[in-house]
Amino acid sequence: MSDSSTTWLENLDPETDMLYVTMEDGTFDVIDLVVSVRAKAGAFVRDGGSWFRIPDKDDDTLNDVVVMEVSPDFVELFDRRQEQNKKINIDEVRSFPSGEAMTAAGEADCPPATQDIAVNLANRENAIKTAAYGPLNPAEPNEEFWKAKGDRWSVTIDDAKKSLCGNCAVFVVTTKMRDCIAGGLEQGGSSEGNAWDAIDAAELGYCESFDFKCAASRTCDAWVAGGPIADKV
Repeated sequence: MSDSSTTWLENLDPETDMLYVTMEDGTFDVIDLVVSVRAKAGAFVRDGGSWFRIPDKDDDTLNDVVVMEVSPDFVELFDRRQEQNKKINIDEVRSFPSGEAMTAAGEADCPPATQDIAVNLANRENAIKTAAYGPLNPAEPNEEFWKAKGDRWSVTIDDAKKSLCGNCAVFVVTTKMRDCIAGGLEQGGSSEGNAWDAIDAAELGYCESFDFKCAASRTCDAWVAGGPIADKV
């Protein structure tokens, strides 16, 4: 389906439909503008001023991106930037709130960073700047990163690689905390299945030192032996 009109967005059901952007994980620049409509039995992507149905086989494309809900007013900005061939960043996305409250799914005491991506990004940036949180891609060798950690801790590179968020004393992976993280991801647009897939794939937990969601395979200068904090048996 191709439809250049945006008027039908005014009739979206807030309980079942959603207008959202997908963003690159890392830069948080907008990739696509998507609307999911139950009455139309599918999702549609905005391109060149028109909406195009997303084939069902592409449903797994949200696994490696960040999702944020936006208001219908965002469509005009998206179309204009496409015409100009310019990117839209996360700060601009946040200026078009959907009106949906970012609250924990059934948990009133979830850390704000698990529910609000802006808070999480700010706190993660602080960890990068003040404690050299990383590496960016743990799957790569990252020898320079690990050498710097080894030099800082006066250990070998191999020993430095054993000191990870996953075994840090302030890394929280309790069921309650992981439920908070999943709830925040779902409210950001991920399905329940995709949220838990992301948590399991990155072994996400919560850093109590810097108050942000972090991956078990990364580390920082503030690493402390004795973790993680998990459910008591």
